[in-house]
Amino acid sequence: MNTAICEKPVKQNNPTHQLQWERVNCNLCGADDTEIYHRERLPYFEQLLDFQIVRCRQCGLVYTNPRLTDHNATYLFGTDFNPKQIEAHAHAKQTVFERALNEIITLYQSNNPNAAAPVENSPPPAPNSPTLLDIGCGSGHFVALARKHNFQASGIEPTPASARYATEILNIPVHIGPIADIELPPQSFDIITAWDVIEHVADPLDVMQRCANWLRPGGILALRFPSSTWQKIKALILHNLLASRRPVFSPTMHLYFFNVRTFTQLAQRVGLTVLKAKTTPAEANTDNLLLNYAKLTSQIFLRTIETAGRTPIGNLEVYCRKLI
Repeated sequence: MNTAICEKPVKQNNPTHQLQWERVNCNLCGADDTEIYHRERLPYFEQLLDFQIVRCRQCGLVYTNPRLTDHNATYLFGTDFNPKQIEAHAHAKQTVFERALNEIITLYQSNNPNAAAPVENSPPPAPNSPTLLDIGCGSGHFVALARKHNFQASGIEPTPASARYATEILNIPVHIGPIADIELPPQSFDIITAWDVIEHVADPLDVMQRCANWLRPGGILALRFPSSTWQKIKALILHNLLASRRPVFSPTMHLYFFNVRTFTQLAQRVGLTVLKAKTTPAEANTDNLLLNYAKLTSQIFLRTIETAGRTPIGNLEVYCRKLI
């Protein structure tokens, strides 16, 4: 991936170095041929920054360009955790996690009919229980849920505070660090999940290749991510119609925005086939009733568009299978 770095001084609380930007070619096709998809201004530590999100004219991939080199600093530098806040966030995601795990179990069993069926609240996982790796596991609640269903489940988490909560409070095995720094044996997992992760990483193709290498033949990869189409629709409504300054693309930490077509191309490049793509429900927000109402209203609007177009365009859950 071709990268050019430029510097722009900015006063920050943390980190204390100069703010660096980088320009990159398309991660999917390698082209340097883009058009403006959206512009967004939002705060980064103590300064307002202007970002542009572009679309590759060759393959259609949408991505932030130029982008910050320390794009995840707003949460990676956090050192403390608030158990009450973490548990409230986990509770809001519980239904989404349960539905996703049920989907995974169904797909895994249909592709592996001789495998042992995961059972809720079963004894500790047996040596032949399916193995699951959750990339970007956060505080570990999805891993904990999978372990309750007899999966041999573990996680990868780059944020020290979240990883500490997972290991110390939930007793979850976690590899701490960025995925690019983690070395695991090839073909060691039956299932890999990455919820709201791929939009954050600097090189999605590399992450997908690592996942494909770590999966056993016939294994399942499940991801959740914001779709480029739905982000654009929300931006048009919030920024153009309602004159809101609320971030939509959040390019200080979101770098890539796929739709079903561009993600399918990415999966195929690393030997995965897409089994299913669907819109994922928006979890409730425990602190903001008005935001909950807006989410519900937007979901009704989204379903109408999807029914007419017969294509999922909202925040997507995509399930892939490694070819045998």
